[in-house]
Amino acid sequence: MPAVSVVALLILGMVMVTLWAPQWPRRKLPLINDKNWFELGYTEAKKRFHANGRHLIQLGFTKANDAFWIITDSHPRMVLASKYANVIRNDDRLSLGKFIAQEFHANIRGFEPFGQISSESGIVRDTVRMKLTHALNRIIEPLSHEVTVALQTHWGDSLTWHSFPMSSIMMRIIAQVSSRAFVGEELCRNSAWLDMIANYTEQVFLVARALRLWPKILRPIVAELLPRTWKLRRQIQRARMMIQPVFDQRLAANLEAIKQGKTPNQSTNAMDWLQECAKGRAFDPAILQLTLSFVAIETTSQMLCNVIYDIAERPDLIQVLQEEIITVIKENGWQKSSLQKLKIMDSVLKESQRWKPTSVVSMNRVAEARVQLPDGVEIPKGTSIMVSALQMWDSSVYPDGDQFDPYRFFKLRQIPGQERSSQFVSTSTNHLGFGHGQHSCPGRFFAATELKILLCHLLLKYDFKIIEGRNPQYIMRGHNIMPNPKAKISVRRRQEEIEFL
Repeated sequence: MPAVSVVALLILGMVMVTLWAPQWPRRKLPLINDKNWFELGYTEAKKRFHANGRHLIQLGFTKANDAFWIITDSHPRMVLASKYANVIRNDDRLSLGKFIAQEFHANIRGFEPFGQISSESGIVRDTVRMKLTHALNRIIEPLSHEVTVALQTHWGDSLTWHSFPMSSIMMRIIAQVSSRAFVGEELCRNSAWLDMIANYTEQVFLVARALRLWPKILRPIVAELLPRTWKLRRQIQRARMMIQPVFDQRLAANLEAIKQGKTPNQSTNAMDWLQECAKGRAFDPAILQLTLSFVAIETTSQMLCNVIYDIAERPDLIQVLQEEIITVIKENGWQKSSLQKLKIMDSVLKESQRWKPTSVVSMNRVAEARVQLPDGVEIPKGTSIMVSALQMWDSSVYPDGDQFDPYRFFKLRQIPGQERSSQFVSTSTNHLGFGHGQHSCPGRFFAATELKILLCHLLLKYDFKIIEGRNPQYIMRGHNIMPNPKAKISVRRRQEEIEFL
């Protein structure tokens, strides 16, 4: 068939699908951002949401107190008020895996890591929950050592002020430090590996969003025509070429130890943990490693950028945090319990996440069956839902909720009964930074450990300040809040008061 005919058929198919407007049962709930009367499809409505998602969600709650429909950059979704978070948090009829598969095109080559996250096999989930979290005390020393190496590379040892783009540099640092726990010393400083996982993380979300603008039925076809999709596939192939030899070598060493009647060395990285959690099931180690990497890199690097900006604006807070670190580490050394005693730092992290979460919604799910909430709100089968996180700025929930208070959660921990709920890793209906319920982020304990180690190094080894009058610190994309990739920070080396591992 001539190329012109193929293109013509593709365009015709697009028009037909677009004209066939998506149907959803919205009789009882309002749609906040319907297409204009002169628009054939929902492409422009999707673009408007991408440009102004937070405002549209806020607008929705002025028209409906509890629930409403909204056109997102992918498809119509139901937004629920935060009061429903406890109601749905453990409902097995509401699937996170199915949401991820739909939103991130798990059926399209190049997006295989999202297929792993949404998979029923749960190898990645089990690796994080059963191995990584339980190994935190053993990996603090290697993580701290890797932070030293990464900071020397990316922040340098210069005693004079110098600046750089914050977002891209912190992504590289998180990639290296996280890789120490995921792939071990063999690859964690390999520039080809670090560039590949950082680039994949950056590109996969851009390609996913580009595909969402197309009708679902056409996305697999469009993906084949996008050069960025081809790039994702090449990166996956490179990951396989780098991971497989290391994985095979590690497996052979373990088998040889067992053959000799010895116990394999206790691992401090996920190369062995994945094999143990697979329990004989076939798996692709490169895909699983990519999955671990981009999940850790994307959110943790964003949180690190945000908290550094928040701290840099408050010189008095820098001194308080420095004193806390010095006191705790001198008394207790470098161990998991020491990091848990950094209560002001913990409060700063939780407040930064409250003030600038990665999204204004949370608890994304797809209903695999009809769900009726206690007050009668109905979630039809197949509906994609999300729970509002706007309460995190609500002054009726958090006094002066529009202000950053670094001691907010430190003070709440002093109240009997709120000691645990006010910790950074705790979730609640009022603080959805890590989600809530059975699908809350399983990697939050590792993220908290990694962030605290990094902040200890940064605060004692460097002076840093925001470059005033340049770029805003963050930008909005749909319902997402992310660090501005153009924003810069200025740093210089200082002499640390304690010895680091």
